[in-house]
Amino acid sequence: MERSLFRRKWTTVDFVLIVVTAALYAVALIMLAQVKLIPQVPIRPANALQPVFGMLFGIPGCLGLAFGNLVSDLMTGSAAPHILTTGFVSNFLGGFIGYVLVKDPSLKRGRSYVEYYLFVVLFASLVVACSILINVALGFTPKEVAAGFIPAVFMNQAISTAILGPILLKLLYPFVKRAGLYRGRQIGSGYDLPARKVF
Repeated sequence: MERSLFRRKWTTVDFVLIVVTAALYAVALIMLAQVKLIPQVPIRPANALQPVFGMLFGIPGCLGLAFGNLVSDLMTGSAAPHILTTGFVSNFLGGFIGYVLVKDPSLKRGRSYVEYYLFVVLFASLVVACSILINVALGFTPKEVAAGFIPAVFMNQAISTAILGPILLKLLYPFVKRAGLYRGRQIGSGYDLPARKVF
């Protein structure tokens, strides 16, 4: 992991990005909550915003995801306190893993797609799904519930990020760069040249 990813001074824009991404994510979660692949199984297409916000906006985007999920859960009243905490952590990680491990958020190279599907669609989805094990370890969630929860959440996360994530990244990356809002990895001609300190 590059040290430069975590060594950039924060500006007012970074804090604004946290607020804006949190609001956008919360609205997307609430508005798209009823979208279902099959009856009684929501696919949460808003989850596709996790790698997008993480890879484009870095740590501010990851924090925005965590707070956005928290706001969504509080507004819908759908989660107990221990679930709120787990949701905060898992949504942060859903963005953070792509931010750290995918070297080219513009997805202009074949290798970047391989990294995206390996680290975001598979690995990050598994991490998010297995976050419920924290509650199992603390005695808040029965193992039987977790056994059914993990595969459902993994598929939910994987489907959303696999289909919608790359589309959103390809559409938003040029705009975010031109607007000076990009906080992700620095991309150089050598694929991963830390030309300047990013975070």
